[in-house]
This record gives sequence, structure tokens and C-alpha cells, in this order.
Amino acid sequence: MQYLAIAAAVYCLVSLFVHFVRIVRLGAPKDKSEPSGSVKEGVIYANTRAMMPDQKESAYLHLPSYATGMLFHIGVFTCLLIFVLSFFPFFNRWISACNWHLLLAIPAALGTVCGVVLFIRRVVSKDLKVLSMPDDFISTCLVTFFQLMTTLYLCFPTCCGAITILYYISCILLFLYMPLGKLRHAVYYFAARYHLGFFYGWRNVWPNHENKK
Repeated sequence: MQYLAIAAAVYCLVSLFVHFVRIVRLGAPKDKSEPSGSVKEGVIYANTRAMMPDQKESAYLHLPSYATGMLFHIGVFTCLLIFVLSFFPFFNRWISACNWHLLLAIPAALGTVCGVVLFIRRVVSKDLKVLSMPDDFISTCLVTFFQLMTTLYLCFPTCCGAITILYYISCILLFLYMPLGKLRHAVYYFAARYHLGFFYGWRNVWPNHENKK
């Protein structure tokens, strides 16, 4: 199962990289005007301060939803890190020898809970129902399942082989689907934020200097 998971991860990374290169080439920023600001500062701001709820159009009005989404994504990043570490012998010895690794299970578990909340919210909310497609539900389920199995993999590393098998199955399903569905926004995010930072940094609109005072 490990080798299949590695193959799925390689397929996912190659597909996303090719897609990213294609996006950057098709949308490479070209501006013939004289720059009045810093593109570098604009790109940095676009990926840091501009992501805060008070800098967004309406996120500050929906802080619980914003926090749920943030915890969900933190859980995903943690689980991806754990997947990489799981192929190193020192990590597997570490999680078998002590309980400190359970700290890593906390963001994964929180991400799982948030994934369930987001799925239910998408089902019961009339506004989200109108906007939702099958891909939205499939993606949320796959990512939540991945985080759930990562949590169980960390909490019960040696007591049940079925958990390990299901863990790698969750990895394989996620990596195979990621380049095909909405999870490709992992690529779109960086491309979009770079283009935004370039545009507004070039025009000295970002960083928002008024909010720095």
C-alpha cells in the first residue's frame, strides 16, 4: 500500500506542477505602465496580511466559518506533512516509542471535525446548496476521510493493521482525485495570489499602508 500511495502522490505532484506551469504561462503578468510600488511587497502582502478576515470583503462578518475553514486547512497541511514523514524510519520509531506524536494528532482531529461541520453546513444551507456541485461534496469527504485516518494512524500506530491500510487508501484516493476536481485550488491559490500581488503591488495599492498605522 505504501508504494501505491507513493505512486499516487508522484502522479498528483507532477499533474499539479504541469497545471501550475500552464497557468503561469497563460496568465503571466504584463504591465507596460511605470511601476509606482513594489511587486515583491505586494506578493508578500497578498499571501499574508491580505488573508486576514479584516482585509477581506465579508469574512469579518462570518468569523466562525472563517475559523472553521482555517482549522480545516491547518489539519490538511499537518496531515500532508505526516504522510511525508511516514516514509522515514525515524518517524515511525518515534511514534511507536513515545506519546509526543499525539500532539500532531490534535490539528488532524480538529481538521476532521471541521470537515464534518463544513459538509453538514453545505448540505443544510439553502444558499450553499444552490452553489454546490457533486465535486464539492466528494472533495470535502475525501479530505475529511484523509484527516480522520491520519488521526487514527497517529493514535493507534501499532495496534491495528487495518487502520494503516485504510490510512494509505485514504491517501491514494485523495492524491488521485486532487488533480481532477476542485482540490486543484491548491494550485490556483498560488497563481491567483501572485497575480493579485503583482497587479496591486505594481500600482502601490498593496501593502495597505493605512492599516499599518
